[in-house]
Amino acid sequence: MAKILVIDDHAVNRELIVALAAYEGHEALEAGDGAEGLAIVRAQRPQLVICDILMPNVDGYEFVRRLRADPEIAHTRVIFHTANYHEREVRNLAGLLGVSRILVKPCDPEVIVRTIAEVLVEAARDNPPASDAEFEREHLRVLTDKLAAKAEELERRAADLASEVETRKLAEAQLRRVLRARKVMAECNRTLVRATDERRLLADMCRFLVELGNYGIAWVSLAWHDADCTVETVSAAGEGAALLKSFRFSWGDNACGNGPVGEAVRTREPQVVRDIASDPRVGRWREAAIGRGYQAAAVLPLVFERETFGVLSIVTREKEAFDEDELELLGELADDIAYGIHTLRARVVQQRTEETLRLRNRAIDESINAIVISAADREADNPVLYVNPAFTLMTGYAPEEIIGRNTRLLIGNDWGQPDIERLREAVRRGRDARVVLRCYRKDSSLFWNEVSLASMHDPSGRVSHFISIFNDLTDRKRYEAELEQQANHDALTGLANRNLLNDRLQQAMIRAQRNAGAVAVMLLDIDRFKLINDSLGHVVGDELICEVARRLAACVRQGDTVARLGGDEFMIVMPELWAESDAASLAAKVLQAVSAPMKLSGHEMVVTGSLGVALYPRDGESAATLVKNADVAMYRAKEQGRNDFRFYAPEMNARMLERLELENGLRRALEQDELELHYQPKVELANGRVVGAEALIRWRHPVLGMVSPADFIPLAEETGLIVPIGEWVINTACRQLKAWREEGLTGVSVAVNVSARQFQQEDLVGVLGEALRTSEVPARSLHLEVTESGVMSNPERTIVILRTLKEIGVLVSLDDFGTGYSSLNYLKRFLIDSVKIDQSFVADLTTSSEDAAIARMVISLAHSLNQTVVAEGVETEAQLDFLRRHRCDEMQGFLCSRPVPAADFANLLRDGGCMSLRPTARLH
Repeated sequence: MAKILVIDDHAVNRELIVALAAYEGHEALEAGDGAEGLAIVRAQRPQLVICDILMPNVDGYEFVRRLRADPEIAHTRVIFHTANYHEREVRNLAGLLGVSRILVKPCDPEVIVRTIAEVLVEAARDNPPASDAEFEREHLRVLTDKLAAKAEELERRAADLASEVETRKLAEAQLRRVLRARKVMAECNRTLVRATDERRLLADMCRFLVELGNYGIAWVSLAWHDADCTVETVSAAGEGAALLKSFRFSWGDNACGNGPVGEAVRTREPQVVRDIASDPRVGRWREAAIGRGYQAAAVLPLVFERETFGVLSIVTREKEAFDEDELELLGELADDIAYGIHTLRARVVQQRTEETLRLRNRAIDESINAIVISAADREADNPVLYVNPAFTLMTGYAPEEIIGRNTRLLIGNDWGQPDIERLREAVRRGRDARVVLRCYRKDSSLFWNEVSLASMHDPSGRVSHFISIFNDLTDRKRYEAELEQQANHDALTGLANRNLLNDRLQQAMIRAQRNAGAVAVMLLDIDRFKLINDSLGHVVGDELICEVARRLAACVRQGDTVARLGGDEFMIVMPELWAESDAASLAAKVLQAVSAPMKLSGHEMVVTGSLGVALYPRDGESAATLVKNADVAMYRAKEQGRNDFRFYAPEMNARMLERLELENGLRRALEQDELELHYQPKVELANGRVVGAEALIRWRHPVLGMVSPADFIPLAEETGLIVPIGEWVINTACRQLKAWREEGLTGVSVAVNVSARQFQQEDLVGVLGEALRTSEVPARSLHLEVTESGVMSNPERTIVILRTLKEIGVLVSLDDFGTGYSSLNYLKRFLIDSVKIDQSFVADLTTSSEDAAIARMVISLAHSLNQTVVAEGVETEAQLDFLRRHRCDEMQGFLCSRPVPAADFANLLRDGGCMSLRPTARLH
């Protein structure tokens, strides 16, 4: 049985059909007007609707037009049940709307039952409604004929009245008014059909009422929704129409809105003034109306689909005018005028929309991305409605080959793509989405397609269309594919990289958990790799990394994983571990293999490594925890002498926390003024004169006391804090030089140590220049001490930096000379002012012939390059005597003085700035 909806504003009519339908076993629903009926159809989806034509709010014709405009319910069959129009006229209009049958009231119950049965068994037909213009023309024709029929009926009534002598005058007047209204209606309807401009239409309506209807004044006022609820007169005709400009109308609850005009707008009901002279609502314009002989008035609201546009006002000299028949005709005229206003405004909006769409379509056509517009019609398989030219260029399909079809044809048979389901889900739910799909052109060639899907909604909020933007990612995907080939292996060594390592480690942990086994994670770091890399260059460093990788791969078992994490760090995953001794054996084997001598680019060298071991599940149940703990164990091995391995132990974390706390404290030291400089004198060996000092940093920790530089300088190097600390040292030394100069202590210089990282910074020269400018000290009073490894890390850049320093007058000293991998070729090109003999050579000058030879060579080489030689770490008179005999220029060390605070160094300068260097005297 079927579900049937009965729409009629008379309950009796509905009850009859509902009873007949229920008797036949159908489920019957009821609605009192077209608007209510549309809501029920969308919610209940009945198979058949039996609908009256003339109803309030939304009549039968408008109901069917909205029904057919909604794709989801457009197929619903409709029967008209009416008694208002001639059957032929109804059938004509119904046919234009695709209505199945027409039942003319009153109708025999058997006919109703039979018609319902016939319509239900008929196959669903696609009855597209006629265009709005065609329907409007036919509707207007029917309205005109109706008016004509109405007029004929009134004429007949007038003729009957005329036959009665006692009512002849009344009948004649009524007939005259009806004929007048009929004439006005006919002309107005013809004008409505041809109207193209709203103001011109309203002016014509007023003119027809005055000229053809013989009314005194007719005007149209539009109601605005401003703060004053203004009713503005926009068109008027007749004697005294000009006076309307002096009257202010409103539809608000105020003095100007209490008349018939405001009441008609508010109530949407006609307001009739039978006697202008006595009606209290006409107070403000009574005098002007009576002065021109006006007796009665009618104000008719202009309403279409519950929207009030304004009012049509008519004034006549006939007393007791505007009877029921005349008001009915004038009311229909007002409705037609309201419909005309609605149509013309909709047309203006449509024209603007069309112009906007034309511009948008031009932009879409010119887009370099393919754009596809599809209907959101699942029953029709969401067919393509439009594609732009870029679609054809991208896919090879012409518009006629894709329009009406679904874009899934671009997928071909390649349905095993995860993003396809995401796209389907977005379409089902009417959501936006962005996916990447493998698609195929018309010639079957593959292209990667980034699809951006956007859903479009109609005024009711329902998804009506989908817009897809295609972006060809083929070139990018090709590049990504090339990268993906190397995604799981290190480009330098060919070992597994982090991605593959993590995957292997996760799999090993899963197997160990399943089999109650264990996994060993080993982290190896090459000792002092940075020194090798900086001294011999990155080419040798890369060779070293590759050789270590080869040796590691040769050490492990089949099934173990060796990975390079980056730099000089390697990791080994040892699954299926049954005894801790197996991990220890492999760790020892690895360290032995790494430390075997190797020859790289002509350099014979021996390197060592430090290795940390963490075991699953003992030392952690996640990959991240295992790696972290192996790293902690590796650092512990480095702290205890390197070239060794350590298993992770929980107490190691405490050591790491101490180190982290020290790091955090160092970060605060700069802000809280915990750092200070001590100064170690530099003395000329020839005369014992103090010529300068080396500024050495000290950290006075609020809790730990004085922290040794040996503890925090390596930490600063590792964390990068050495750069801001180095800047602080430069600025502090310059300020101290300025303070000494202001005290009259001149003639001394201060040397500051610059780390390799700070030396290679882009803004080093800027930092120096700003410090010298602010302190107003000569540039030659400031010496920079850079290590041999610092200048050799990038020799060509070093040459540029040294040249710039020479230009601003800063002196440069090469520290730790002879301890690294020097190149005499570069040394002669470096603009170095002095060379410092490292204290490791000075310490054994008198006991080691090799160290003595190196010291003599350094002094000779530096003097040949016009460089000053400074010996550091001088602690004995024998060392002093050796340095004097071989013409070393300057010295510093405990034999002269330990590093002292700035005030003590100033006192030394005030005492004469000289030290006795007698061979037999112990210097303080």
